[in-house]
Amino acid sequence: MKMGNLVVVRVMRKMCSSAVKGKLDLFYVLAFAPLVLIGYYKYVSGHSILGVLIPFYGFLLLFFKKDKLSLFPDAEGVQRFLGLVAVLASFLVYYVLIRFCSPLFYGAGATFYAVYIVGLVLVFFSAPALKQGFSAVFLVVAGGSSFYVGELLKYYMEPLVPYFVRVMVFVLMLLGIPATVHNPTTIMLNTSKGPVPVLFEAGCIGIQSFLIFSVIIVVTMIEESASVRTKLLWSVVGVVGTFVVNVIRVSL
Repeated sequence: MKMGNLVVVRVMRKMCSSAVKGKLDLFYVLAFAPLVLIGYYKYVSGHSILGVLIPFYGFLLLFFKKDKLSLFPDAEGVQRFLGLVAVLASFLVYYVLIRFCSPLFYGAGATFYAVYIVGLVLVFFSAPALKQGFSAVFLVVAGGSSFYVGELLKYYMEPLVPYFVRVMVFVLMLLGIPATVHNPTTIMLNTSKGPVPVLFEAGCIGIQSFLIFSVIIVVTMIEESASVRTKLLWSVVGVVGTFVVNVIRVSL
């Protein structure tokens, strides 16, 4: 009798495990599907398809929480309905805006994808599961909006360009690249084919890179259990590294 009960328990556990796995597989398939649409519309609009990387990183961050999400029970009626409304609305609004309104909305895919993910979580899991998806949604929204914020900040960063030029010349000299300050906004690179003037503007400072890096640092601080000192060290190294990469990128 005990053996029979044990077999029944094992069968039930296996069935539950299969059901959970099937639910998670469906959840992640649906979570990935919009990335194909966003990438397609960026491609046909002439925008860089690299713009889909931020939503993709958000998807990966959500994927790494697969085990934690599996512990949450199924969503109930009203919540599931609200989640379904968010999913359908985000998809339809994004499609209508980019298809019939303005090409400016091609870059808004990340925001609509974040709404889609929130709705999808509400469809599949109980409401507390949103805490597990917070970092992914934050990464998608903040990273996706970095372009617009960067464009807004360029106006205010323009007075800093002369200082950036001086620091850049110093970094180039440390890297063994002969360069001099030609005027407050121009560097003279001394190449084998003669001097090459390089004019700089606020966009060359790498505002968007710094914004995206800041978003990544915030997400890392949320997710990682490292000490505050270690996180601050990562931040400093990342800021310096991002600046040096921008210097090399512009020089090349």
